[in-house]
Amino acid sequence: MEPEALTDTPPAEGVDAAFGTTAHGMAELTPVECYLLDALERLDAAESRAIQLESALGHSRDIGAAIGILMALSRLTREQAFEQLRRASMSRNVKLHVLAAQVVETGSLDRL
Repeated sequence: MEPEALTDTPPAEGVDAAFGTTAHGMAELTPVECYLLDALERLDAAESRAIQLESALGHSRDIGAAIGILMALSRLTREQAFEQLRRASMSRNVKLHVLAAQVVETGSLDRL
């Protein structure tokens, strides 16, 4: 019998569907099935973490570029430029990375 591909389901539900167990049927699983469920859950967590890290890396580039722009234009230290960006983000109720991307596009906090 060929295994079915179960997409868009959490690992536990996929194992439940594949092996015909109930939602809380861990006691009914064999040791191999328990191992596979654990491995699938760890893989799912690792994939989620990778997506978050890729997003953070993209945001950090914009934030770094915005800090550099503010440093050059206003002759600020790195810490002062970040603090200015952070304060502007809070006062405008805009996420820091969104404001940073706007600074990169416009070249200034004032033009926003």
